[in-house]
Amino acid sequence: AKGVLYLIPSFLFPETHHVMPPQVVEMTGRIRHYFVENLRSARRFLKAVDRSSDIDACSFSVVSVTEPPDLALLRRWLEEGNQVGVISEAGYPCIADPGEILVREAQRLGARVIPLVGPNAMLMALAASGLNGEAFRFSGYLPVQGDARVRSLKELEKRARQTRETQIVMETPYRNNQLVADMLAHLDPATELCVAVDITAPPDYIRTRAI
Repeated sequence: AKGVLYLIPSFLFPETHHVMPPQVVEMTGRIRHYFVENLRSARRFLKAVDRSSDIDACSFSVVSVTEPPDLALLRRWLEEGNQVGVISEAGYPCIADPGEILVREAQRLGARVIPLVGPNAMLMALAASGLNGEAFRFSGYLPVQGDARVRSLKELEKRARQTRETQIVMETPYRNNQLVADMLAHLDPATELCVAVDITAPPDYIRTRAI
Protein backbone atom coordinates (compact mmCIF):
# COMPACT_ATOMS: atom_id res chain seq x y z
CA ALA A 1 0.00 0.00 0.00
CA LYS A 2 1.25 3.45 -0.94
CA GLY A 3 1.22 6.44 1.36
CA VAL A 4 -0.99 9.49 0.90
CA LEU A 5 -0.03 12.98 -0.28
CA TYR A 6 -2.05 15.74 1.42
CA LEU A 7 -2.26 19.29 0.03
CA ILE A 8 -2.46 21.50 3.10
CA PRO A 9 -3.70 25.11 2.79
CA SER A 10 -1.84 27.65 4.90
CA PHE A 11 -2.74 31.14 6.12
CA LEU A 12 -3.24 33.88 3.55
CA PHE A 13 -2.37 36.34 6.31
CA PRO A 14 -0.20 35.68 9.38
CA GLU A 15 -1.87 34.25 12.47
CA THR A 16 -5.38 33.84 11.03
CA HIS A 17 -5.61 30.28 12.34
CA HIS A 18 -9.33 30.72 13.05
CA VAL A 19 -10.08 30.17 9.34
CA MET A 20 -8.62 26.66 9.30
CA PRO A 21 -11.17 23.79 9.18
CA PRO A 22 -10.93 21.08 11.86
CA GLN A 23 -9.74 18.57 9.25
CA VAL A 24 -6.58 20.62 8.67
CA VAL A 25 -5.92 20.81 12.40
CA GLU A 26 -6.43 17.05 12.74
CA MET A 27 -4.19 16.10 9.82
CA THR A 28 -1.32 18.41 10.72
CA GLY A 29 -1.33 16.76 14.12
CA ARG A 30 -0.82 13.35 12.48
CA ILE A 31 1.50 14.02 9.54
CA ARG A 32 5.22 13.73 10.22
CA HIS A 33 6.66 14.14 6.70
CA TYR A 34 6.41 17.46 4.86
CA PHE A 35 7.49 19.19 1.68
CA VAL A 36 7.40 22.94 2.37
CA GLU A 37 8.08 26.12 0.43
CA ASN A 38 9.70 27.81 3.42
CA LEU A 39 10.91 25.88 6.44
CA ARG A 40 10.59 28.68 8.99
CA SER A 41 7.08 29.76 8.00
CA ALA A 42 5.92 26.11 7.74
CA ARG A 43 7.08 25.37 11.28
CA ARG A 44 5.40 28.56 12.49
CA PHE A 45 2.19 27.59 10.66
CA LEU A 46 2.08 24.10 12.17
CA LYS A 47 2.61 25.48 15.66
CA ALA A 48 -0.10 28.11 15.17
CA VAL A 49 -2.62 25.52 13.94
CA ASP A 50 -1.93 23.20 16.89
CA ARG A 51 0.26 24.37 19.76
CA SER A 52 0.66 20.78 20.92
CA SER A 53 2.34 19.77 17.64
CA ASP A 54 5.73 18.11 18.07
CA ILE A 55 7.60 19.99 15.36
CA ASP A 56 10.90 18.33 16.21
CA ALA A 57 9.41 14.92 15.39
CA CYS A 58 8.65 16.03 11.81
CA SER A 59 10.86 15.66 8.73
CA PHE A 60 10.95 18.56 6.27
CA SER A 61 12.16 18.92 2.70
CA VAL A 62 12.13 22.31 0.94
CA VAL A 63 10.57 22.78 -2.49
CA SER A 64 10.45 26.19 -4.14
CA VAL A 65 10.59 27.92 -7.50
CA THR A 66 14.39 27.90 -7.33
CA GLU A 67 14.80 24.62 -5.45
CA PRO A 68 13.28 21.55 -7.18
CA PRO A 69 11.75 18.85 -4.99
CA ASP A 70 13.57 15.71 -3.91
CA LEU A 71 11.43 13.21 -5.81
CA ALA A 72 13.50 10.28 -4.59
CA LEU A 73 12.62 11.26 -1.03
CA LEU A 74 8.93 11.59 -1.95
CA ARG A 75 8.96 8.12 -3.50
CA ARG A 76 10.62 6.64 -0.42
CA TRP A 77 8.19 8.30 1.97
CA LEU A 78 5.16 7.19 -0.04
CA GLU A 79 6.43 3.66 -0.67
CA GLU A 80 6.97 3.30 3.09
CA GLY A 81 3.26 4.07 3.51
CA ASN A 82 3.68 7.49 5.13
CA GLN A 83 1.24 10.38 5.15
CA VAL A 84 3.05 13.27 3.45
CA GLY A 85 1.99 16.92 3.53
CA VAL A 86 2.70 19.79 1.12
CA ILE A 87 2.62 23.33 2.56
CA SER A 88 3.20 26.50 0.54
CA GLU A 89 4.21 29.91 1.86
CA ALA A 90 0.64 31.24 1.84
CA GLY A 91 -2.64 29.90 0.52
CA TYR A 92 -3.03 26.69 -1.44
CA PRO A 93 -0.23 24.43 -2.71
CA CYS A 94 0.11 24.07 -6.50
CA ILE A 95 -1.99 27.19 -7.20
CA ALA A 96 0.63 29.77 -8.23
CA ASP A 97 2.85 28.00 -5.69
CA PRO A 98 5.22 25.00 -5.83
CA GLY A 99 3.87 21.49 -5.52
CA GLU A 100 2.57 20.28 -8.87
CA ILE A 101 5.71 18.22 -9.54
CA LEU A 102 5.15 16.37 -6.27
CA VAL A 103 1.52 15.73 -7.15
CA ARG A 104 2.43 14.50 -10.63
CA GLU A 105 4.93 12.02 -9.17
CA ALA A 106 2.45 10.81 -6.56
CA GLN A 107 -0.13 10.26 -9.29
CA ARG A 108 2.45 8.36 -11.35
CA LEU A 109 3.16 6.11 -8.37
CA GLY A 110 -0.54 5.43 -7.86
CA ALA A 111 -0.62 7.07 -4.44
CA ARG A 112 -3.71 8.91 -3.23
CA VAL A 113 -3.61 12.71 -3.41
CA ILE A 114 -6.03 14.42 -1.01
CA PRO A 115 -6.60 18.21 -1.18
CA LEU A 116 -7.73 19.56 2.19
CA VAL A 117 -10.29 22.37 2.38
CA GLY A 118 -8.92 25.82 3.15
CA PRO A 119 -8.13 29.36 1.96
CA ASN A 120 -7.49 30.01 -1.72
CA ALA A 121 -7.00 33.70 -2.53
CA MET A 122 -7.89 33.37 -6.21
CA LEU A 123 -11.29 31.75 -5.68
CA MET A 124 -12.20 33.87 -2.66
CA ALA A 125 -11.39 37.08 -4.53
CA LEU A 126 -13.40 35.92 -7.54
CA ALA A 127 -16.42 35.03 -5.41
CA ALA A 128 -16.39 38.42 -3.66
CA SER A 129 -15.77 40.48 -6.80
CA GLY A 130 -19.20 40.29 -8.40
CA LEU A 131 -17.50 39.47 -11.72
CA ASN A 132 -18.19 36.44 -13.91
CA GLY A 133 -17.54 33.28 -11.91
CA GLU A 134 -18.64 30.84 -14.63
CA ALA A 135 -15.78 31.65 -17.02
CA PHE A 136 -12.48 32.96 -15.73
CA ARG A 137 -8.77 32.81 -16.47
CA PHE A 138 -5.94 32.92 -13.93
CA SER A 139 -2.71 34.33 -15.37
CA GLY A 140 -0.61 34.42 -12.19
CA TYR A 141 2.05 37.13 -12.10
CA LEU A 142 2.35 39.69 -14.89
CA PRO A 143 5.73 40.74 -16.36
CA VAL A 144 7.84 42.95 -14.11
CA GLN A 145 9.02 45.30 -16.85
CA GLY A 146 6.65 48.22 -17.45
CA ASP A 147 6.17 47.93 -21.23
CA ALA A 148 5.65 44.18 -21.11
CA ARG A 149 3.23 44.55 -18.18
CA VAL A 150 1.15 47.14 -20.05
CA ARG A 151 0.99 44.88 -23.12
CA SER A 152 -0.17 41.98 -20.95
CA LEU A 153 -2.85 44.14 -19.30
CA LYS A 154 -4.19 45.23 -22.68
CA GLU A 155 -4.25 41.62 -23.91
CA LEU A 156 -6.17 40.52 -20.80
CA GLU A 157 -8.64 43.40 -21.23
CA LYS A 158 -9.17 42.45 -24.88
CA ARG A 159 -9.76 38.82 -23.94
CA ALA A 160 -12.24 39.82 -21.23
CA ARG A 161 -14.27 41.80 -23.78
CA GLN A 162 -14.21 39.06 -26.41
CA THR A 163 -14.96 36.09 -24.16
CA ARG A 164 -16.58 37.70 -21.09
CA GLU A 165 -14.06 35.79 -18.97
CA THR A 166 -12.98 37.33 -15.72
CA GLN A 167 -9.19 37.84 -15.86
CA ILE A 168 -7.36 37.16 -12.58
CA VAL A 169 -3.77 38.17 -11.80
CA MET A 170 -1.74 38.42 -8.62
CA GLU A 171 1.16 40.60 -7.51
CA THR A 172 3.65 40.94 -4.69
CA PRO A 173 2.97 43.81 -2.23
CA TYR A 174 5.93 45.98 -3.23
CA ARG A 175 4.75 46.08 -6.89
CA ASN A 176 1.04 46.63 -6.21
CA ASN A 177 1.05 50.42 -6.54
CA GLN A 178 2.81 50.36 -9.92
CA LEU A 179 0.46 47.67 -11.23
CA VAL A 180 -2.62 49.69 -10.26
CA ALA A 181 -1.06 52.85 -11.72
CA ASP A 182 -0.55 51.06 -15.05
CA MET A 183 -4.15 49.82 -14.99
CA LEU A 184 -5.49 53.32 -14.36
CA ALA A 185 -3.29 54.83 -17.05
CA HIS A 186 -3.77 52.28 -19.83
CA LEU A 187 -7.08 50.44 -19.47
CA ASP A 188 -10.47 51.59 -20.73
CA PRO A 189 -12.38 53.74 -18.19
CA ALA A 190 -15.37 51.38 -18.45
CA THR A 191 -13.34 48.24 -17.60
CA GLU A 192 -14.25 46.87 -14.18
CA LEU A 193 -11.44 46.15 -11.74
CA CYS A 194 -11.62 44.30 -8.43
CA VAL A 195 -8.77 44.82 -5.96
CA ALA A 196 -8.63 42.15 -3.26
CA VAL A 197 -6.06 42.54 -0.48
CA ASP A 198 -5.42 40.71 2.81
CA ILE A 199 -8.30 38.26 2.39
CA THR A 200 -9.25 36.60 5.73
CA ALA A 201 -7.38 39.33 7.66
CA PRO A 202 -8.98 42.13 9.67
CA PRO A 203 -9.54 44.38 7.86
CA ASP A 204 -9.47 42.93 4.37
CA TYR A 205 -10.09 45.09 1.29
CA ILE A 206 -12.21 43.83 -1.60
CA ARG A 207 -13.65 46.52 -3.90
CA THR A 208 -14.94 46.41 -7.49
CA ARG A 209 -15.08 49.67 -9.43
CA ALA A 210 -14.81 50.91 -12.99
CA ILE A 211 -11.30 52.07 -13.93
